[in-house]
Amino acid sequence: MSTNTAPVVAARSVPAGRGWQWIVDSWTLMAGYRALFVGLVVALFVLTGVVDAIPVVGSFAGALLALALTAGLVIGCDALWRGEPLKFDHLFAGFDRQRPKLVALAVIFAVANFMLATLGDLIAGSGGVDALLDMLPGVLLGGATPDLMLVREVMLRSLLAMLVVLGLSIPLYMAFWFAVPLVTLRGLDVMPAMKLSLAACAENMQPFLIWSVPPLLATIVLVVPLSVAIATRSLLLGLVSVPLLLLDLVLLAALTFASIYTSYRDVFALGE
Repeated sequence: MSTNTAPVVAARSVPAGRGWQWIVDSWTLMAGYRALFVGLVVALFVLTGVVDAIPVVGSFAGALLALALTAGLVIGCDALWRGEPLKFDHLFAGFDRQRPKLVALAVIFAVANFMLATLGDLIAGSGGVDALLDMLPGVLLGGATPDLMLVREVMLRSLLAMLVVLGLSIPLYMAFWFAVPLVTLRGLDVMPAMKLSLAACAENMQPFLIWSVPPLLATIVLVVPLSVAIATRSLLLGLVSVPLLLLDLVLLAALTFASIYTSYRDVFALGE
């Protein structure tokens, strides 16, 4: 059942409980291809991370690539919905679908993310984080005493940076959440798609809130053992908690990308 030719009328407001259903639908959508989908998400992060490491232009180019690859994942989700197999090539399908519009959307996304990243770096500072990372192996492996003053300073500056960037990024990601499938699958122009996405997200804040709670709780549960490992300098607990936390983050990232598509179908009533 293709969604590429159906007209977009308007977004609708859905009940709060639909947020949980987006997660369920995302997990069901990936059935039979979950390992590959997770692999595509990992590839997205690796590729964008490599590009992001390029001096000067890395942050901008990485954001450009991230949006293009996200469009590819959306195309892959659409293929799964229509009963087609998921392929590794889907990750790069965004380069061939609505290319001029996606490039324009990606440029706007990259510029906005570059500005937010620069602001966050200015607030948090890089020296403290580097010192904390240098200290961590000695604490976990060598039983060194952690510098609590350094930890406190880095945590406070990082928390402030996170709150500021998060506050500014929420409306940004609201404007892009549905814009990616609207441009990629429906062929809408960039600015109408962003405006429609922002309005649709604003009308559905409650389901988005419900959608965000389970991943947040799962992450908190897995962060606690790591925090205990650092506090108690337990190598064994650290070796167990770090892989579990990484697995949790990868699975949640896969569900998040799939949720772009499942929430899009729900809010725009494409399944009815």
